[in-house]
Amino acid sequence: MTKKLSSKTTLQGAKGRTSLRESEKRLSRILQGLSIAAFVIDENHVITHCNKAFENLTGFSAEALVGTKNQWKTFYPVQRPILADFIVEGASEKKIASYYAGKFRKSSLIQGAYEAEDFFPALKDGGKWLFFTAAPLIDDKGDVVGAIETLQDISDRKKAEEALRVSERRQRALLNFEPYPIFVLSLDGRVSYLNPAFTETFGWTQEELEGKRIPFIPPGFEQETRQATKRLYAERVIRHFETRRLTKDGRILDVVIRAAVFFESGEEPAGVIIILRDVTQEKRIARNNEAMLRISMALPEHPDLGDLLSYVNREVKGLLGTEGAMAVLRDEIKGDLFVLGAAYDDRDAQKRIEEIRFSVDQLIAGRVIMTGEPIIVSDTSADRELHEERDKRLGYRTRTLAEVPLKSSDRIIGALCAINKKVGSFEETDLELLNMVAGTVALSIENARFAEDLKKALRNNEALLRISLALPRHPALEDLIDYVNDEVKRLVDAEGSVVLLLDEKKQEFLVLGAAYDTTETEKRIKEIRFSLDQLIAGKVVTTGEPLIVSDTSVDRRIHEERDKRLGYKTRNLALVPLRTRERITGVLCAINRKTGEFERADLESLNTIAGTVALSIENARVSEELRRAYQEVTSLNRAKDKAINHLSHELKTPVAILSSSLNLLTKRMASLPEDTWKPTLERIKRNLERILEIQYEVDDIMEDKQQKTYGLLTLLLDQCVEELSSVVAEETGHEPLFQRIKDHLDRAFGPKEAKPEVLHLDQEVGARLDFLKPLFSHREVSILTQLEAVPTILVPPEVLHKVVDGLIRNAVENTPDEGKIEVGVQKKGQGALLIVRDYGVGIPEEAQKRIFEGFFTTRDTLAYSSKRPFDFNAGGKGADLLRMKIFSERYHFQIHMASTRCKHLPEESDVCPGRISQCPLCSKIEDCHQSGGTIFTVYFPSADPAAA
Repeated sequence: MTKKLSSKTTLQGAKGRTSLRESEKRLSRILQGLSIAAFVIDENHVITHCNKAFENLTGFSAEALVGTKNQWKTFYPVQRPILADFIVEGASEKKIASYYAGKFRKSSLIQGAYEAEDFFPALKDGGKWLFFTAAPLIDDKGDVVGAIETLQDISDRKKAEEALRVSERRQRALLNFEPYPIFVLSLDGRVSYLNPAFTETFGWTQEELEGKRIPFIPPGFEQETRQATKRLYAERVIRHFETRRLTKDGRILDVVIRAAVFFESGEEPAGVIIILRDVTQEKRIARNNEAMLRISMALPEHPDLGDLLSYVNREVKGLLGTEGAMAVLRDEIKGDLFVLGAAYDDRDAQKRIEEIRFSVDQLIAGRVIMTGEPIIVSDTSADRELHEERDKRLGYRTRTLAEVPLKSSDRIIGALCAINKKVGSFEETDLELLNMVAGTVALSIENARFAEDLKKALRNNEALLRISLALPRHPALEDLIDYVNDEVKRLVDAEGSVVLLLDEKKQEFLVLGAAYDTTETEKRIKEIRFSLDQLIAGKVVTTGEPLIVSDTSVDRRIHEERDKRLGYKTRNLALVPLRTRERITGVLCAINRKTGEFERADLESLNTIAGTVALSIENARVSEELRRAYQEVTSLNRAKDKAINHLSHELKTPVAILSSSLNLLTKRMASLPEDTWKPTLERIKRNLERILEIQYEVDDIMEDKQQKTYGLLTLLLDQCVEELSSVVAEETGHEPLFQRIKDHLDRAFGPKEAKPEVLHLDQEVGARLDFLKPLFSHREVSILTQLEAVPTILVPPEVLHKVVDGLIRNAVENTPDEGKIEVGVQKKGQGALLIVRDYGVGIPEEAQKRIFEGFFTTRDTLAYSSKRPFDFNAGGKGADLLRMKIFSERYHFQIHMASTRCKHLPEESDVCPGRISQCPLCSKIEDCHQSGGTIFTVYFPSADPAAA
């Protein structure tokens, strides 16, 4: 309900919610301040507020009603809609008449509102007559978001009316006891009777007016009165007629008239009896409450504090009927008074007063602020000395004043003033109204100030974010500082901003970046160095404290020399140190605030930025160092690539020759007993194959590098093909030998192109397992497989084989005998997932970070030379996983690894015995399975483009 009632006050984020809560509190205070019963329902017909007067009238507590739809229970024995429900529902008059026929009418004061009178027997004391009004609550879009209903106990009036009817039949003397003004007119409109209440209210006596017409119709109301009289004689009765009437002393009262034609005998009318009810106070309260509500809801419509106070003062001026109204605020820093958002009939006076500041003792408002007490000044001539100076400065004549303090929760922040009441003098009721408004005004001012603080914080944060993000866009330190100075200049509304960097060796300030409105000054200051004692910034560096110089003329010596060198006049300054963790590196300066003087808030803004500026400057310096370091690393990487590429090419020739020589040696030694030479040759062959494997892995890693050796050899061979063929034929008699030489060169040095093919991962993995199992048949390792049918994948077969072979060999070599390995293929999303999990020793956490870096092994690489492939802890060159990682990037699949080091082998130097049954820390096989292990997962996208 509160949100809908206060839709005009809705703000983004935390400011909006705070304003809504404050609006709800203000609405509650307004209702509680009413002397008549009132309650509010929301658009869902739920009671959100009801005041003490309502509780007293109905006998129901607010606690029992708020949050319910039980408003009907306070008036009726059975559930039915009440007038406020019809307002929320937007019911037609016809529907309302079905419940309140002859008892209701449209309100002449409030659009869309209805009022009615009725008797409610369910109320205490045997029932009550109530006069009740229900009005819609409208949001800023014009939508009805609730209704407010006020109720007045008119039982006494009803009884009086009944008594009047009885008295007309019995004796007119009883009218003298009627509390409301009553008079009787003849058919020609002359007074025949006035009761004492009439005299008390309007001032005229029976003797003064008997036989005369009452002169109480205000100018402009004559036509309205004639039409009402005509209607009275036509309809014989007027139940409710709202108008205005004059008193004998010239006051204008709001009244409600009830009138009837009476008959003494037969059907001939004898005269008219009229009852008046003075509703001036009620209407005033209603107008005040409406104004209070408007003021309370003005904050979101007037986010600028000056606009807000102008609106408030216009409301006050209209409510009290004055020539002017203003909010006098106290400057808590300077201690003087200033006016913001005044409202005067005299526009020139309004403009002038907002340009002037006053000391506390120059205004009556100062006395109100100091004492906290409201004041009425009925005649300023009684103390002309105090008022003359103010009026002289304003060019305006002040006659009367009414002022009340503006109190926030912990202090008095100003005074609300009404000036020169147009009719009559200020009264206590005017102070009461000002006090009511002042509470809301003070709260609105505090809210506006808080909102302004939030905006300032937002601007600071936005500037900080831009400065923090400026480093990559401004790699040059000087450009970065220029950007920072532009931000500072805009943030604090200054003519210039400078970052002075401290040269610690020379004890001088140098300016790498500055921002001035005048480009000539900006250019000159970058060319000048200053010693520490030549600038006020030297004091900031020495003391480490921020500083405001409000007027440079106070100490011209230190400022004149600087201004002379710059050709620029400095009026005021705000300076804060630039601190890093270890030292002060410089000073951030804002020069010449364009409006007013620098304040503490500006220092806070500069201090906030200074930390980021100092860090940004340090980052820029570090960035330059990193850039140089990166260039060095890039150069080293190029050298590394050349070394690896050279190693690959250099291996090919000796390996090819050694392989051929080994084959030739095997053939020539075939006639000798095998036990004398075969073990040695097999050992040579095994190690030669390891060298070949290194060369193949390097080839895969360096696949995109230029194959210069192959190009050179094939070029020479092609150029000499005829001559070589002749020579070979002459020497051996076998001409095809040349082709065999060319084929050998292709195999040894030719480029290896891997073309992707559509493959079934489950079938390929099964085939590779069948191929590899004989190679580790000497190991007691169980292979558990679960190969599900999965979508086809697109990858070169030789690449997939190398990946599968490498992962399985890695798992076998890391798993002790009697251990197990799980190999699985399953569907994942639209693709296929290969899982290889071992329950071996696992990889230390530190080694996991570098496992894919290449030529990195978790064990001593020398161990590999003494063990066969697939042996436990056989080790390796460290390039296999790097090759897989490169394959994954080249052919668009993903490889991941997770590992837990065996808890019994916390250090890399700790060694597993290689067989679970030999481990003294495992009492059964399962103990080892639960102590550590590694899992590799490889995800291949589907070969189907639509699925991918």
